[in-house]
Amino acid sequence: MNFVEHIMDHLRSGHVNNYPQPIALNLGLAYTVKLEDRKTNLIWLPFEYTGLAYIDMGQLVNVHPYYRGVIIEEIELSRGSDLHKPQTEEAFIKAIFLKSLEFHQLLQNGKYAELQGSSPDFLAKMLYIADWLRYYNSAITVGAGKRLG
Repeated sequence: MNFVEHIMDHLRSGHVNNYPQPIALNLGLAYTVKLEDRKTNLIWLPFEYTGLAYIDMGQLVNVHPYYRGVIIEEIELSRGSDLHKPQTEEAFIKAIFLKSLEFHQLLQNGKYAELQGSSPDFLAKMLYIADWLRYYNSAITVGAGKRLG
């Protein structure tokens, strides 16, 4: 299963009810909220609103960086119909590093100057996201136990 999109299956299945209020995941290690458009789910770490935006296209999902409260739609970290989208953690980290140059150019061109961000800051936070996704993807749900007696 795709390393980046695994969480979207949980959101679609209703295990996580994240509309309209943000909710904490894994004891507050990350947060999620579904936006008013009912298609976009944000996953962010509990600092500076930085994470991933999952845009649900029906059967497909596009994933963009969510950096300092803004969805950077010019950068795609995973596109639903892309046969070469990152399937593993290593491929996702490689994609983050390759896209960081595009992100740096967006910051230099002034469109996102008000964010006062930087490419090293973006990379560090995306690596935290990769760490959290590894944790989330490896966690198992323990079902309700049966009562004895």
